Amino acid sequence: MLKNSTHPKVSVIILNWNGWSDTLECLESLYQINYPNYDVILVDNNSTDNSIPEIKNYIDSQREIESKYMKFKKQNKPIKIVEFTDEEANTITLHEYSLKVEDASDKILNLIKNHENYGFAKGNNIGIDYALNILNPDYILLLNNDTVVDPDFLLELVLTGESSDKIGFVGAKTYFYNNENLLQSAGGGKVDFKHGIVNEPASNKLDDGHYDTDVEIDYVGGACLLCKRQVIDLIGTLNEEFFMYWEDVDWCLKGLKYGFKSVYSYKSKIWHKYGASSDNNFKIYYLNRNRIYTIKEFAPKKDQIYFLIYFLLYRFWFENFDYLINRRDIKKSKCLIKGVYDGLKGP
Repeated sequence: MLKNSTHPKVSVIILNWNGWSDTLECLESLYQINYPNYDVILVDNNSTDNSIPEIKNYIDSQREIESKYMKFKKQNKPIKIVEFTDEEANTITLHEYSLKVEDASDKILNLIKNHENYGFAKGNNIGIDYALNILNPDYILLLNNDTVVDPDFLLELVLTGESSDKIGFVGAKTYFYNNENLLQSAGGGKVDFKHGIVNEPASNKLDDGHYDTDVEIDYVGGACLLCKRQVIDLIGTLNEEFFMYWEDVDWCLKGLKYGFKSVYSYKSKIWHKYGASSDNNFKIYYLNRNRIYTIKEFAPKKDQIYFLIYFLLYRFWFENFDYLINRRDIKKSKCLIKGVYDGLKGP
């Protein structure tokens, strides 16, 4: 049970970039959950497709959503939309906000339109700052736009968070969208500092009950990451230097330094449209740079030394050989080299 039979307020932040179709299915599932005290903030990272008009059509109930996980509910629309640019979201006052929502029903979509693609970290931070300044939540939830949520997912996340003052981050049981009984992750995973990788032991495992226990993990994955307000007040928001990849790991490890645990909540369930993405140039650069940032910041000294020996004498050359010889892709090789160089010299 929640303390004093109350429901802490949660601000849910969804980041959209050229993915309106996934975003609409995510929103529809979110507006059907059984948790009574939450706000939704949709941050658009300067999409170049038709995202904004399509989102508005959905909010006005002019577009129905088809999903194998739920039936579309027209009766809970139209939803009041409150729209800002990123600059306006940063400067709006509580009085100005109250005037915008005074005639609203219980459901509001806060839409923030960024002037450029700021990446995962800064894009979400704009939503976090807005939530903390205007909506005053007890929790922040980062939710990927390509997810579909179970009606009880948020209740279970909060129940786990409220079970201990030492819990700072909570993650959900995450299934693959196209295989509803196959696990993508059990909330997150463990960090192997020696090899510069993260291990998610539940990945690609059938949900046979083996992962039906709340357990402490090193980090919660950014696809569904619940964070307590007091943690953000102490350690700050996501590290914008990362842009994309490893920022969720960095955030949780930073919280752990201050005594806040990351925990997997097995009763909270979501489905994620996650696939084996290709090694595009951005991914190669940021994954390699940011893994080195993280190891330099958090790994014990002896693990840092082990990693440098392992990575620089083996893994780096193995990957570079693959790009140059097997794939004959000089651009990917350059991205790898630059990512490693920038990681070693900064931030």
